[in-house]
Amino acid sequence: MVVDALTNRLGTRFLVVTVVPNILLIGYIGFLIAAGAPARSPSLAKALKVLDGLTLHQVIALVLGVLIISIASHPLQTPLIQLMEGYWWGLPLGPRLANRAINRIMRERKRTLDEVNEARAQIRRDPQNRDAINIARRGQFRLDWLPDREADLLPTALGNTLRKGETGAGRPYELQLTVALPRLIPSMSQGIFDEVSDRRNQLDAAVRLCVASGIATAVTVGLLLWYGAWLFLAVATYLLCWTCYRSAVAAARGFSTSLAAAIDLHHLQLFDALSLERPPDIVTECERNKVLTKLFNRAYLRKGEKGMLHYIVPKADNSAESGAKALPAPDLGSPAP
Repeated sequence: MVVDALTNRLGTRFLVVTVVPNILLIGYIGFLIAAGAPARSPSLAKALKVLDGLTLHQVIALVLGVLIISIASHPLQTPLIQLMEGYWWGLPLGPRLANRAINRIMRERKRTLDEVNEARAQIRRDPQNRDAINIARRGQFRLDWLPDREADLLPTALGNTLRKGETGAGRPYELQLTVALPRLIPSMSQGIFDEVSDRRNQLDAAVRLCVASGIATAVTVGLLLWYGAWLFLAVATYLLCWTCYRSAVAAARGFSTSLAAAIDLHHLQLFDALSLERPPDIVTECERNKVLTKLFNRAYLRKGEKGMLHYIVPKADNSAESGAKALPAPDLGSPAP
């Protein structure tokens, strides 16, 4: 059932996450070129005339082109997410930019923490101070979506939100979700699986639209740099890019919340899926999960660690034997005298 749902959602995911943003981006750039840019000042009438002149074969060719580009670019979703999260260390000047952004976030975090502490001190003196209450709530909300350790900070708000959500979901059980989640997904209930998948699709669609509108902004500036008022299109695409990024951060919070709920409800089923005995308490579970994390990472396990994991002995299938015993004994008549 999970495989069927995943197959169905893959079609929806491909359409929403990849095809629609590509259609919007290619259609927008095509409109600018059809309007006459960059050779001359764009004309809406000229663009409409070009669109009216398209033949059926040209339309089919455009559709096939969009599908080919979408299929080729669909696997790039993970690198795009990582780029938006701030994994820039492999890029030219990436480490310098990342370190500067992280230092800025650290300063903002310290300033926010000071504001929250000051607001809480005012609340203790005057519990009805609404301004201080609002400052404390807003500041605590920002702090709640930053990683607990400074070493885990990333250069962007999206990266820090996902880092906080992904590590926080597995931390109560000492689970490293990067390796545990693929083994846990097949055991999830259909409702939880659908919820997490939908939240992830919302996040990926927002990121893809953000990237598409960013590319559209750069292309607009390049094509319309010399045409005055038409540059307001670049302002519009930039605002769309900013809005999509904020939507991606909000979607990341929703995804993280749903992921945490999924782990809370199904973390013990990881042992069932591996045919291991369930731990009797959460302390034992955390110790065993540390060992499982090493196992999933293909790290060396000491003998004592191996002894912490006990397989469930499968019950013998005695259905045939039980059935035979359940049948009534044949009536052979009274014994001979």
